[in-house]
Amino acid sequence: MIEKYCIDKVKDSCRIEDVVGSYIELKKNGANLLCLSPFSNEKSPSFTVSPAKNIYKCFSTGKCGDSINFVMEFKKVGYIDAIKILADKYHIELIDFKDSKPVKYIKPIWKNNTMLSDKLIKWFEKRKISQSTLEAFKISEGIEWMPNKLKAPGGQVNTIQFNYFLDGELINTKYRDSEKNFKLVKDAELIIYNLDSIKDFTSVIIVEGEMDALAVYEAGFKNVLSVPNGATKGANNLTYLDNSIDYLNHVTEFILALDNDENGNKLKDEIARRFGFENCKQVVFKDCKDANDCLIKYDKQAVVDSIQEAKEFPIIGVFNAHDIEADIMDYYNNGLPQGTGISMQEVDMHIKFHQGYLTMITGIPGHGKSEFLDFVLCRLNLSDDNWKTALFSPENHPLQLHFSKFAEKMTGKPFEGPHKMSPIELKYVIDYHANNFFFINPEDDFTIESILQSVKELIKRKGVKSFVIDAWNKLDHKRTKDKNDYISEVLDIITKFCERNMVHCFLVAHPKKMGKDKDGKPLVPELYDISDSAHFYNKTANGVCVYRNFETGLTEIYFQKIKFKHWGKPGMIHLGWNYLNGRYFKGTPNNDSWLELPSPPPLQPNTDFLNNAKELPKEPDLILGSDNGDIPF
Repeated sequence: MIEKYCIDKVKDSCRIEDVVGSYIELKKNGANLLCLSPFSNEKSPSFTVSPAKNIYKCFSTGKCGDSINFVMEFKKVGYIDAIKILADKYHIELIDFKDSKPVKYIKPIWKNNTMLSDKLIKWFEKRKISQSTLEAFKISEGIEWMPNKLKAPGGQVNTIQFNYFLDGELINTKYRDSEKNFKLVKDAELIIYNLDSIKDFTSVIIVEGEMDALAVYEAGFKNVLSVPNGATKGANNLTYLDNSIDYLNHVTEFILALDNDENGNKLKDEIARRFGFENCKQVVFKDCKDANDCLIKYDKQAVVDSIQEAKEFPIIGVFNAHDIEADIMDYYNNGLPQGTGISMQEVDMHIKFHQGYLTMITGIPGHGKSEFLDFVLCRLNLSDDNWKTALFSPENHPLQLHFSKFAEKMTGKPFEGPHKMSPIELKYVIDYHANNFFFINPEDDFTIESILQSVKELIKRKGVKSFVIDAWNKLDHKRTKDKNDYISEVLDIITKFCERNMVHCFLVAHPKKMGKDKDGKPLVPELYDISDSAHFYNKTANGVCVYRNFETGLTEIYFQKIKFKHWGKPGMIHLGWNYLNGRYFKGTPNNDSWLELPSPPPLQPNTDFLNNAKELPKEPDLILGSDNGDIPF
């Protein structure tokens, strides 16, 4: 795979006007360039090139995109080939991506057993899936060990096998038995189903199951993908998206045709958040749950009509009640959304966090505001909603030091000293942290635009739900206007970014030098005391002040602003701080690990005893779930 920075260099270096102009003649038309469309037989020119935006737009066909997209369409080649053409044309060096610590996945052996039984073919035909579609997807059939099949001899039963290919190589297989039990191959890579089919498409359709992918293909759409493990009520596991993201870089339109239920809608919103709502459309299959139901109940044309009638997500900032009617009814029937807490009653009663908003955190230097924020981030990550976080935190440099603080909180043990965490625990928390927290550490450019660009990419690639700017004064402020107006403008940029990308920002800002009370103690800062502007109070959803009382030894957490009453309430709590592991606590400190750390290796059994032992049952593969049903094959 080509390194992302090489792809970005191709996009930046290959100006759209130069690339298009090297293939067809362009004429000046104001700030833009114009010509007859190379993709249609039009008589009046409608093909427009915008040097300012570095994109093209063909109004006769609706096609648009950057230089890479243009070469794909013009040359009829795939994404990688288009990059190579441009790199060769403009002498740009391409470097293949090589992970320094590649994950070792198991790869199933492709047996090419696509000769299906008559019984299975008839079962698919009842679902209006033809044999030619089964052949196109390389559906196979065979005996396999399945969970919940203890009554079957050795657990071995006949299965449908949905094979996951990437670049022509078998990566994973999903097995489905007659009672609709599912499993994937244990320790195999989790990727999106049917990835090889969309190499030459800039628009893709995403469904929620292999059967739905077959149904959409049956209706005439080859550019269809499926998620491998469906939608759940809790946090969806999108590992397959992380593993497949580099194969989707060329896609400019995502048509989301997921199940029409609560879980499907939640997954749809998360995928749209990852790729950008502006790049996505949503499909409703008439009065049906999904594509295969629509195909069975109606016909191919009904599936075609549903996809062609896909609607854009509401325009940002422009809504009517019908656009949000489903959410209105959900709020009415189930109550207002409470947000995500940190599972600490003393804190949760005052504040819960919602994606799409800004929380300000202030406090006198040395009073622990960064320490408290790290504590909150760890607890949010461990919640059912699994908040992954991007960290721009020069206050905590070097990165190794910042990591050590997270490791202490997660394991409950100090990073150094006689009682420090074991090497096994350290390795485990390194792996865990690497998958859930991402340091943003630009070498030169600390502007807000640069930070948000990195966060946007992490939303897409890793699904982060929050990001940290610690602290405001560490940003590279290139202001050309009054300081108060500048702060207002940047805070608007941050809050709008949060709204549009459904991500939460924690912004740390220092107060002005505080005076002292009659007893000589520093005064507790308020949001209005943050240096240079009242907008730090006015434009945040929530405001928290961390104040360490050195007389009592306790940390006072002041919840000074809470946007909505159902999120919590203003007030103050006292918390202890555990010096050994950096955790805050009420009552007695707890040093138990927050992670499911690996158990010590078991003692080796007596091998003489094993010589006469019977073969143990096969270890279960990854089980995706099951429901009732009877499939006659």
